[in-house]
Amino acid sequence: MPLLTVRAIEAHKPRPQPYKVTLDRGLQMRIAPDGARTLLVRYTVKGQDGERQYRLPQEYGDGPGQIKLASACAEAQRIRALAREGVDWPAEEEARLRAEAAARERAEREEGVTFEKALRDYVERKRRAKDGLPLKARTKADYLAMIEAGRVSLKGRKFADGELYPLAHRLLSKVTAEDIRGIYETQIKRSERQAIYAMQVIRAVLRWHGVVVPNNPLGQDTAGRDRIVLAPPKGNPAPIPPERLGAWWRAACASGRVAADYYRFQLLTGCRGVEILGSKRYGYEPIKVVDVDLEGGRIVLRDTKNRSDHKLLLSRQALAIARAYCTGRKPEDRLFAITDARKTLTRINAEAGTTVQGHGLRATFASIAEELVSGGVLKRMLNHVAGNDVTLGHYIGKSEAQLRAGWQTVADFVEAAAAVRDEPSVLPASAEAVPEGTTEKEAALCAA
Repeated sequence: MPLLTVRAIEAHKPRPQPYKVTLDRGLQMRIAPDGARTLLVRYTVKGQDGERQYRLPQEYGDGPGQIKLASACAEAQRIRALAREGVDWPAEEEARLRAEAAARERAEREEGVTFEKALRDYVERKRRAKDGLPLKARTKADYLAMIEAGRVSLKGRKFADGELYPLAHRLLSKVTAEDIRGIYETQIKRSERQAIYAMQVIRAVLRWHGVVVPNNPLGQDTAGRDRIVLAPPKGNPAPIPPERLGAWWRAACASGRVAADYYRFQLLTGCRGVEILGSKRYGYEPIKVVDVDLEGGRIVLRDTKNRSDHKLLLSRQALAIARAYCTGRKPEDRLFAITDARKTLTRINAEAGTTVQGHGLRATFASIAEELVSGGVLKRMLNHVAGNDVTLGHYIGKSEAQLRAGWQTVADFVEAAAAVRDEPSVLPASAEAVPEGTTEKEAALCAA
């Protein structure tokens, strides 16, 4: 039986200050100055310290939406009985209600959100977990290009739509497993790499917005036979063949063009092309005259692909090229004032009997260095992160002298290859000789 009867409760009138009245064991009523009567359940969870308090959602009374004394006492006894068994029912109920409210809010928000809008929201608001930095401009551009319609050239030629264009105007909440699988099957016919990239973007957007697609072929809880397995990324390096390295270097030296010196500089440093020439679209700044420390023989590249600064320690040969293009120039001038160097590279390749493209020069640098320097030095020269390599990331330190020696070793190897006219299958490790017939100007640019 309750400690107080209904008549005894009604005898308690509002006061200027709120006060509490005990109705039953663990059940109290708070009477506010405005007459509102709130019911409070006090309980202690088994195995936990401290008494807790839960406010029943209904007010006391006989009216609609109110709770009577007998029902309030029964609810208090139920909550306290669960607490004696170690169950904090009020806390669990509150968590459930919050989750349901969040799900409703998300569903209402996403009901009118297209995949295109969801992707744009992702690229603008996404922050990397390890450092809180936003996505790079190049990554944003790559993602957004996937939802764009193919452009039409001046001659009326229609280019292919972006990989995810079929989903661009689909409501995010209506994306199905069949949609995802259809895009994958279409793209895999064009390029396995782009098909995998498209799937990674879809998966990232769905996770970001908390959308669950039934039988999602990208989900870990989907049966293996119905799942799209994304192969780990792998490169396709196309460096200059070792037996043609010397010919390529001689052709580049003899060109006399700014673009040729840019390509030679890229081969000597192992940089990405956009790190040297810059890119407005991808947010890369070009190397400027002011960035070159001629006295120290170094250049610092800011906010590179892996979101860190990268210090280039120039070999004698690379420094000679940089010095030639800094002399008589303004500090804000670009080191290499070119816009499209591909025609020059085509001429060099034709003369040298090679087919290397821009990024292939970075691959050539890495292929040469792999046999000449340690793995730790090579990773730092290429500005690659240590990843899960605890030894390299936490214990191995390399001085500037060690790193500069690595760049110098590669440069000497390239010059040694150019000094051998008959192009043997095994190239010498180094050489000081200048190729016979080389002019003084070519020799000055090819060797420091």
